[in-house]
Amino acid sequence: MSSPVVEIPLTSLPAFADARGIMRMLGRIAVLQGLFLLLAVGLAIWAHHHFGRMPALDAFLRAGTLGALGGALALSLTGTLACLLLAWGRHRTLRTEGLDTRVRRAPATVVAGWPQAVLVLAGALVALAILHAWPPLPNIMEAGLPAWPVTAGLMMVPAFLLMVIERTMSATSPARLPEIARLAALLRLPPLAIFAHIAILAAAGFGLPVGTWAATLVAIFLYAVAAELAVRTLAVWFLPLPVPEAAKAAIGSAFASLLQPGALRPGEMARRMRTQFGIDITRSWAVAYARTAAAPVLLALLVFTWALSGVARIDLNQRGSYERFGAPVAMLRPGLHLLLPWPFGRVRLVEYGVIHALPVGATISGGRVPPDLSTADGPAPTSANKLWDQQLSNDTSYIIASQSADRQSFETVSVNITVLYRIGLDDDSARRALYGEVDSTALVRSLAGRELSHFFATRTLPQVLGERNQEIETQLRGAVQADLDRERTGLQVVALVVESLHPPSGAAAAYRGVQTEQIVASMQDSQEKGRAQSTLSVAAAQGHDMRDNAQATAAELVSSASVERWQSNADTLAYRDSGRAFLVERYFGNLRVALSKAALEIIDSRLGYPNAPMLDLRPPAGAAGSSLPALDNQDNSQ
Repeated sequence: MSSPVVEIPLTSLPAFADARGIMRMLGRIAVLQGLFLLLAVGLAIWAHHHFGRMPALDAFLRAGTLGALGGALALSLTGTLACLLLAWGRHRTLRTEGLDTRVRRAPATVVAGWPQAVLVLAGALVALAILHAWPPLPNIMEAGLPAWPVTAGLMMVPAFLLMVIERTMSATSPARLPEIARLAALLRLPPLAIFAHIAILAAAGFGLPVGTWAATLVAIFLYAVAAELAVRTLAVWFLPLPVPEAAKAAIGSAFASLLQPGALRPGEMARRMRTQFGIDITRSWAVAYARTAAAPVLLALLVFTWALSGVARIDLNQRGSYERFGAPVAMLRPGLHLLLPWPFGRVRLVEYGVIHALPVGATISGGRVPPDLSTADGPAPTSANKLWDQQLSNDTSYIIASQSADRQSFETVSVNITVLYRIGLDDDSARRALYGEVDSTALVRSLAGRELSHFFATRTLPQVLGERNQEIETQLRGAVQADLDRERTGLQVVALVVESLHPPSGAAAAYRGVQTEQIVASMQDSQEKGRAQSTLSVAAAQGHDMRDNAQATAAELVSSASVERWQSNADTLAYRDSGRAFLVERYFGNLRVALSKAALEIIDSRLGYPNAPMLDLRPPAGAAGSSLPALDNQDNSQ
C-alpha cells in the first residue's frame, strides 16, 4: 500500500514567499547590466564610425574587447531577465486567489514555457550578433598601448562592479532562487572577458608575443556559451510544462559552469558525469587499470620520447654536423639518421647549396632591405627600376677622383651591386661557416663594401663609366673571395652582379633642367619665327591689294579719258558736217534727257477758259482763274 503524497503549500517555499524581494534585486541588477551593455555597444559603434579619433577605443575594438564584453553582458543580462521572469511567475502564482496551484496553467508554469524560451533565444542571438560584429582582428597584439597601465586600471572599474554583482547573487540561498548556480555562472562571464583582455593588454605592453589567439579563445568560449543556450531553449518547446514548484529558468550552460571554483577537479567532474549522464567512472575497471598502469606507461613514454631525440631528419637543402659528447665527428648528408640521444649526441644544421642575394650597402632607415614579394603576374617591384633619375633604396654613393682644368677634385657615383654567395659545398667549408662565424650577412656586406671603396678610390669617373660591367664584376668578385678565404669563413662568392653604375641622381635633375631650357628656347624661337612669317604675309597681302586697286583705278581713268576723247572727236566731226543743226539736235537730246528725270506738266496756251479742265492738278499756290492769264502771257512771250 503506497503512502499518500504530502502536498507542500507554496507559501512555505522561500522561492515563492520571497519572490517579490528577489524580483526587486534582479530588477536592479538587470538595469545595471543593461546600462553597461548599452555603454559597450555604444562605444563600439562610435569607435567603428569614428576610427582614429581615440587610439584606446580603436585598440579595444580591434582586439575584440568591446565585442567580447558586449557578448558577455548580453548573456548575463539574458540570464538575469529569465530569472526575473520566473520570479514574477512565482509571485503571480502565489497571489492568485481561488486558483488551484497544482494545475498546469499556473503563471509560474506558463512563463517557464515559450515566454522564457523566446527570451533566452533572443538574448543568445543578440550575443552572437555582437560577437560577430566586433571580433578580434589579426595582427593587433604586436605592440601594446603606450599608457596600458592606466587603461588597465580604468578597465578594472567595471570589472569590480560586475564582480560585486556576481558575489551578491552568489550569496543568495538556492532556496530563495533555485537558478542561482546557473545565474552565477553567467554573471562571471563579463568579469572573465575584462580580466582576460587586461592580461592580454599587459602581455602586449611587456612585449610578449601573445598574438590574437588569446582574444580568439575568449571569443570562442563566449560563442560556445551562446550557442549552448540557444540549443537548450529549443528543448523547452518539446518538453511538458513543469509544476509550479519545479519550474526553473532554462539558463544552464555546461561551458559557463566550468568557471565555478573547483569545477575542473576530478571529483567534481566525476560527480557531474554521474548526475548528468549516469556514468560512475569510480567503479569502472578501465579507469582503475589506467590508474594502476599510469606510472609505468608514463615512464615508458618518457624513455621513448628521450630516445626519439636521437633521430635526426635533415632536409635536402641542409647538412648536419654530428657532435658526440660535444665534439664534431661527422658531417651528415640529407636523410634520416639514428644517433645518440640528447645530451650525448647533437646535430647542428647548416645550409647546403642555398644561395643568398645580398645588396651591398643597401639599407632603409638602418634596417635590412625588405624582401621582394612581387609575383610573375603582378606589377614589377621598385627594385626593378634601374633608371638613374632617382636615388633608389639599394643604391650606394661612393666618392671617386676626378680632374678638371689641371685641378684635382672629386665626384660621386651611385652603384647598385648584388653579391650572390653560399656556404662551400665541402665539409671543411661547412664546419668553418658553422663554428667560425656568427653573422655571414654582415661579414659579406662589410668585406664587399670595403673592396668597393678601394676600387672606386683608385679610379676616376671616366674610367669607371667606360669600363665594362663584366670586368668590374670579375675584379670585385676575386677581391671579395680572397678576403673571405683569408678570414677562413667557408663562404663562396657565386657571382657579383653590377645592377647599375651611374652618376648620382642629382645629375639627372640638372641634365633634365638643361634639356627643359633647351626645349623652351627652341619653342620660343619657333614661335617668333612663326609670328614674323605671319606679319610678313599680312604685309605682302596688303601691298598686293593696294597695287591691284591702284592699277584698276588707273585703268578705269584711262578708259574714261579715252571714251571722252572719242566722244569729243565725234562731236567735232559732227559739228563740222552739220553745223547749227548738230547743236540744236544736241540741245534737244540733252533736254530730252533732262526732262526724262523731271516731273513736268505742259499746258497748251490755245485752250480757252471755258474749256478749262474739270480737275486742276496744279499745286494750291493760287486760284485757278488767276493763274490762267499768267500762263497765257507766258505762252505768248515764248
